[in-house]
Amino acid sequence: MLRCLAFALSCFGVMVAPTAAVAESWPQKEITFVVPFPAGGSMDTFSRPIAMKLSEVLGVPVVVSNKSGAGGGVGIGAIARAKPDGYTIGMSSVGNMVINPHIYADLPYHPLKDFTPIGLAGRFVNVLVVNRKIPVNNVKELLALAKKNPESITYASAGNGSTNHLSGEQLKLLTDSPLLHVPYRGSGPALMDVIGGNVSFMFDTLNTSMPHIKSGDLRPLAVASVERSPYLPDVPTLNEAGIQGFSKAGEDLWWAVIAPKGVPADIQKKLNDALREALESEGLQSQIHAQYLETLTSTPQELQDILERDFARWEKFVNEAGITLQ
Repeated sequence: MLRCLAFALSCFGVMVAPTAAVAESWPQKEITFVVPFPAGGSMDTFSRPIAMKLSEVLGVPVVVSNKSGAGGGVGIGAIARAKPDGYTIGMSSVGNMVINPHIYADLPYHPLKDFTPIGLAGRFVNVLVVNRKIPVNNVKELLALAKKNPESITYASAGNGSTNHLSGEQLKLLTDSPLLHVPYRGSGPALMDVIGGNVSFMFDTLNTSMPHIKSGDLRPLAVASVERSPYLPDVPTLNEAGIQGFSKAGEDLWWAVIAPKGVPADIQKKLNDALREALESEGLQSQIHAQYLETLTSTPQELQDILERDFARWEKFVNEAGITLQ
């Protein structure tokens, strides 16, 4: 019996040792960084410098892979299906993690069950921008124009369930205005159509809209956040513009890094440590601030707590607003 026990323990040791060795030596090859929206969009331009810095910190290539569609659901689903070995990670958002599950009937993932949380990455603000040819200078004039010409005023979004979709729906519901939603496969192509005059307006993040605001191609009417943005101090909040109660759709907008469920705890910690080091580095801070954004850091557990809190909060908001797919 003792010989059998010793043999069993030696076999167990053989099985355990490689796992520990893998975690100890990780990473040894290229890491795929999934961005669930097209190149050129707000999440993409935020993610690329982070991926580059992670590559420096970890000592292996970290390559961005854009997988767009379904408001980010295609890319997030790809992360969920990936092998949980730490070699596939990705950027997620409040939209595709805690809003989409209450809007899409058959998402290929569950945000609270199918992922290993790595950590928060950033916070963003949505700004209401109109094409420069639209003859309005404030939100009330925009809504008056919409009511005068029903469904002639359209708004673009990165896709159904995205935060800019929710912001547009909130504006429509609070003001009873006939605004027509036009969803795209990401904020990049949506913003280009606003600039081109194919769509009237959009709620966009500052990192992609500010260059066009500065050039005069876009006119900012209001920000969706609770307080004014330091990058646009002369632009009012939606509440200040007379749309009371709007900030529910504009506060606590975040991006976070996730991995497939089942990533070993040692690798999860290495990824979180590397993400923190990358986000806190002076060089990356300068790049992110130049995009008019803010970085955030957290532990994996803190991110999981935020996911659970915001999942319940946005479920209530979506139900109260009566938001459904179009």
